[in-house]
Amino acid sequence: MKYHSKSSRVAEVVLADLAGGRFRGETFLPSEQRLAEYYSSSRHTIRRIIGNLVDDGVLTRCGNQRLQVNPEKLREVEAEHSAPEQITLAFAYAAYPDAMISSVTTGLKQYVAEHDMKLQLLTSPTGHGPMLRTLEHAAALGIQGIFVLPYFMEEYVDVINKLMDSGVAVATLSELPGVQCSSVCGDDYSGAFVAVSRLIEKYNRPVYFFGPRGETSSSVDRYNAYCRAMTEAGFDEEVAAYTVDFEAYGSNPESWPMESKLERPADMARAFLKQVETPVSLFCMNDYMAQGVYRAAARLKLEIGKDVVLIGFGDLPMAQRLEPPLTTIRSAREQIGYQAAKLLHGLVKGELNTAVHLRLPMELIERASC
Repeated sequence: MKYHSKSSRVAEVVLADLAGGRFRGETFLPSEQRLAEYYSSSRHTIRRIIGNLVDDGVLTRCGNQRLQVNPEKLREVEAEHSAPEQITLAFAYAAYPDAMISSVTTGLKQYVAEHDMKLQLLTSPTGHGPMLRTLEHAAALGIQGIFVLPYFMEEYVDVINKLMDSGVAVATLSELPGVQCSSVCGDDYSGAFVAVSRLIEKYNRPVYFFGPRGETSSSVDRYNAYCRAMTEAGFDEEVAAYTVDFEAYGSNPESWPMESKLERPADMARAFLKQVETPVSLFCMNDYMAQGVYRAAARLKLEIGKDVVLIGFGDLPMAQRLEPPLTTIRSAREQIGYQAAKLLHGLVKGELNTAVHLRLPMELIERASC
């Protein structure tokens, strides 16, 4: 008998009354009719509740079919059902763990620990299939809320919609078209706008966008902000020619290892830098793109901060260790995880009944690359 479910409020009240000793002065419990009148319920409902309490051993029937309370069993059942069910959240991603994922996980763990919840990690570094198949069984695994790193793939849309239909709370790390779930991420648009505007203001020339512009909602937001900053500076006619767009990671697991994250951008940057006149300004879609530009510049004997000035995005740990240190946009990665767990907690408890999209502020960290 699930005493604390919404469908058994009367049973919950009866159990609380028994534990509180409401009928302690009587040898036997009142009749079904009296109980029905007392609880403003039907005899059928009272009979069903009594039957469940007898099955649980809380009530016992005497030879005359009258009911008595079993105090010892009542204490056991009350203790068992008085403690709220511990909530389990999960972080699901198909990727190699990196600084971003590690920091988000730290934020999730912090909130979960503060609120006596559990956290599971549903991961796959070798492809989307294993993680998505696990996601499909989230409810059976006792998971009430999931934070998902999404890809622009129909498989993700299908699985997330099924999860939501099954009652599992879902939030994504950036918005995913085709689903109506909540999301938490940094304010990519504002961060990119600040970066591109800073380069234009400082060097008074157009800025190149370097990296994939449509693989995720975050990259779409960053590219749209780039276009806006260029347009507002009077460089709207240069936007198309100054966009260096290429597939960097996508859904192919072969592109996920760290060396692939760096060498692919380095190859693209080398081909690009050989074709343009220096000095040149670049806004890189993320810090991996920026590090690829560093590698390419070194191979072409170009000086970062002079021949090539650039701003990255993310402020990964390596940004301050590059030579010269990389100017970049800092993302509140741990706060993203913390706020995601807080949002899921509210959804699981029923405190939120609509999709919420949180965008956390970002900060320009100026170093020597521009």
